[in-house]
Amino acid sequence: MSFSSSSRMHVDRHNSVHLGRHSSLELHHTIHSDIPFFGENIGPISFKYWMWDTEKLVQPLFSKYSHIDILRHVTSRFVGSAFDWWQEKQYLAKKGRISCINTFYELKTCMWKHFIPPSFKITKAQQARIEDFIDIGDVFIQNIAKFSRLEKDFKHNLDLLLSAQRKRDKYKREQAKHQKLREFERREKKKSLRSFMLKENKRKKR
Repeated sequence: MSFSSSSRMHVDRHNSVHLGRHSSLELHHTIHSDIPFFGENIGPISFKYWMWDTEKLVQPLFSKYSHIDILRHVTSRFVGSAFDWWQEKQYLAKKGRISCINTFYELKTCMWKHFIPPSFKITKAQQARIEDFIDIGDVFIQNIAKFSRLEKDFKHNLDLLLSAQRKRDKYKREQAKHQKLREFERREKKKSLRSFMLKENKRKKR
């Protein structure tokens, strides 16, 4: 391991101490919620798709988190043959047979050499088309997220309207109930008054 690599690892470990547990959990949630697993049905196209998607996600994180933390969380998404490859890399580095991988971009270089065969070639037009498909997929996902937010807002506003309507209906029912009660009381008073007048008339006739 070179001096520069050792110095970089020392700085990363020092920074990771100051990140705190909350930051580590936040990084874990960010990566594990957005980066899919990698290692099953591996092919050059699927690797490139995964790497492009992952790189776009981790680029904004370098100013906030250490390279070591980002590397650890990204490699935690490895499964199957990718996981076996990473385990072998760590074992050989521990034995001193190869250099350690300390950053995401060192990982990207090693993965590119391993998962992209030398015979594999892709034209710029094909790459541009693949990137267009990825961008279309990203826009579609963003639109779904936007629709989901609009749906939540609509349901919230609908709940408010229904709640207000239920309050108005309840008020109308109470008003109608009071109105019926007042009419009943007026009828009873009229009956009582009529009965009283009949009794008075009978008494006067006597």
